Amino acid sequence: MADDGVFGVEIVTPEQSIFAGGATAVVLATSDGALTVLDGHTPLVGDVVPGEVRVEQTDGVNLRLAVHGGFLQVDTSPGAAGGLAEGDGPLPGLSTRVTVLAGVAEVAEEIDVPRAELALAAASQRLSDLGAGRGPASEDVGEDVELVEAQSALARAELRLEVASGASSA
Repeated sequence: MADDGVFGVEIVTPEQSIFAGGATAVVLATSDGALTVLDGHTPLVGDVVPGEVRVEQTDGVNLRLAVHGGFLQVDTSPGAAGGLAEGDGPLPGLSTRVTVLAGVAEVAEEIDVPRAELALAAASQRLSDLGAGRGPASEDVGEDVELVEAQSALARAELRLEVASGASSA
């Protein structure tokens, strides 16, 4: 039987499974606020807003990720984590499984900080260029789309740098 308080976690993107294994807590943000999932948590399906996701692993190490939005499922049906492999094989007997589906997720230690800093500078410059001399709303929808895209690029770069530096509050 598995240790008390341990449950299965899987974090996946369209490209890969970033983490699959046991954990004692998952901390993230939803549109309803901050959320900490522990073993036996109430089943739910919800959104994950851009921010840091922290997986507290059974060995005491925290896996920190910059997640740029996605979805969360907490399943507490009997044996929910039974097929989830960790190291030597499946996690038998665990009845809580947390799955995070993210379009983009990056492990903190793998974030290319110089690239993120360049992206931040480019997005800031683009916002400055787009905002110069504009009124509160533009008649040109294309300009508004460009502005939203530049704001999104800035937010992504800021998140990457925040998580890479360990400054996130998640």
